[in-house]
Amino acid sequence: MFKALFYSLFGAIVIIIVADGVVFQNEMRGQIDTSLMALGKQDLSMKSRRKDLTLYPSEKKVAAYRIDKMLRSTGDVTGIFTYFDGETGVYTMSAQGIDKLQYLVNNYLEGYQPFEVENVMLPLYALSQRKSYLLDSKQYSGREDVWQSSRQAFYYPRGDCEDHALVLADWLIEMGEDARVVVGDMDGGGHAWVVLFKEGKEFLLEATQKSGLSRSKPYPLALLYPDYHPRYMFNREHFWENTGSALTTHYLTAKWQKKSRYNFLPFDSRFDSKEEDIFRRR
Repeated sequence: MFKALFYSLFGAIVIIIVADGVVFQNEMRGQIDTSLMALGKQDLSMKSRRKDLTLYPSEKKVAAYRIDKMLRSTGDVTGIFTYFDGETGVYTMSAQGIDKLQYLVNNYLEGYQPFEVENVMLPLYALSQRKSYLLDSKQYSGREDVWQSSRQAFYYPRGDCEDHALVLADWLIEMGEDARVVVGDMDGGGHAWVVLFKEGKEFLLEATQKSGLSRSKPYPLALLYPDYHPRYMFNREHFWENTGSALTTHYLTAKWQKKSRYNFLPFDSRFDSKEEDIFRRR
């Protein structure tokens, strides 16, 4: 009798859990579809916002016109470029967008959140349902490295590692979290992932993960992933370089040197440099 009662209660619990999971998945699917409908009505092209950079430790400024000139100098070459200053060293990085133009990597984090969630585990779970992995060379007719902005990365159903990482990091940042995109290599191949700093701990988020995810399963600690070799890290405002070992599993040590701050400028800001004025007229 008691055995039968136990199995009856256990079966009821399983049914409740499964039913709750189905309801949750349906709600998630509905939120994803609503976000996609909203994005479908927007201009998803990258926004050409004026910006300058502050370099560290010198506090030297790199003016907006110089950044524009620097980005244009890459021509129509696909891939990632780093930029060097004699005192600062490598201070920022750019990548080619869908439109074949180069943008500083900070610019790809547009301040986009598909929909509001409270649980930090949900953005990665939602992306696993929304986006599939596809190499750039297969999606963009032989172009080897093309970046999608965070809005584009959520809207388009396919993308590679940095596309997944950008939309995941931007979503977490919009939630008020300290999340950053990391660029380096994993098992000898170029890769991008996300680190989340929360409650004094460092978590590594494999943005391309598609299985084994749950709204109740915590993110893994970064120190458990020695196969991820970080080189650069950035969020919406700052750019860091790992000046220590590529084998590090820590992302907040003194070896991570902040190299620049990305400053948005008003659209109606005026040039006060003759050289810049000349550049504009060309």
